[in-house]
Amino acid sequence: MRSTLGVLGLVLLASCSGGGGGSSDGGGGPRSGWLVARGGLIAAMPDGQSVQPRASPTARDLFSLVCVGHQFGWAAGASGTIIATRDGGEHWSVQSTPTLSTLRAVSFADASAGLAVGDGGTLLRTADGGSSWAVVGSSVSSDLRSVAFASDRSHAWAVGDGGVVLRSSDGGASWTRISTPAKASLRAVRFADDALHGIAVGDAAIGTSDGGATWTTLAQPPAALNGLSISGQRAVAVGANGLIWRSADAGATWQQVMAPATSTLNAIGFASDDPQFGWAVGGGGALFVTEDGGAHFRALASGLSDDLQSVEDL
Repeated sequence: MRSTLGVLGLVLLASCSGGGGGSSDGGGGPRSGWLVARGGLIAAMPDGQSVQPRASPTARDLFSLVCVGHQFGWAAGASGTIIATRDGGEHWSVQSTPTLSTLRAVSFADASAGLAVGDGGTLLRTADGGSSWAVVGSSVSSDLRSVAFASDRSHAWAVGDGGVVLRSSDGGASWTRISTPAKASLRAVRFADDALHGIAVGDAAIGTSDGGATWTTLAQPPAALNGLSISGQRAVAVGANGLIWRSADAGATWQQVMAPATSTLNAIGFASDDPQFGWAVGGGGALFVTEDGGAHFRALASGLSDDLQSVEDL
């Protein structure tokens, strides 16, 4: 779903950490995670390291996953598919959507307010946890690759091909295209908890410190970037050729982290209850874990051979 079009399979990683309930079906602890993939594959990592497949209600390719708290999760993918869980991943069901366009990313501000974006400028919104989804005009025809809420839950951002950046100040009910220095494709956007500092990455990197009113060019990444996570002043991005790019000052400066592989990395996700613990995934089933906020990574056995890619982290 990113720049790699000929992959044999696709898996997304996101954290859906639990509140100590101990269930192996849900987020059983602060370091649990979830995977979704082509063919509707859903898998859990209840201990943050072992991969366990779960029953799925769809055979459609799934490209994006997001979780809210310890019980609610949504995944989006091909042919307008969105599936959801309300019990920590024990059961998933298909939600009805008004589009057949491929959905590349999904984001929720809370258990009710959600957004999904995809090909041809497709933009969907829900105010009831996905019980109903409605099309929202995006005013662009470019494929949209990522969407994110700011922590104030009113402001939201979507980015995509051709450097498109869209901004909403009413929870996604309406959108305006923002002028930025980016002309190249953007594949991930995230905002810090202060709702002021944000970064978007792809074939370039741009940042804002005023809630997105203005954007500036950041350091040029050594290779194309596909995934991004922000926590406080820390930002970690991953991309082509095993690139792991890390900033400790909200994107002002960056350092390249020693990569555990040379294959393309497509997703970076951190456990919501333990922001030091996270994963990076990439080509050929590559799965790596960090326990120090992305400063170092070590390999895990995923048991998967598909190329692993993502537009979401949590």
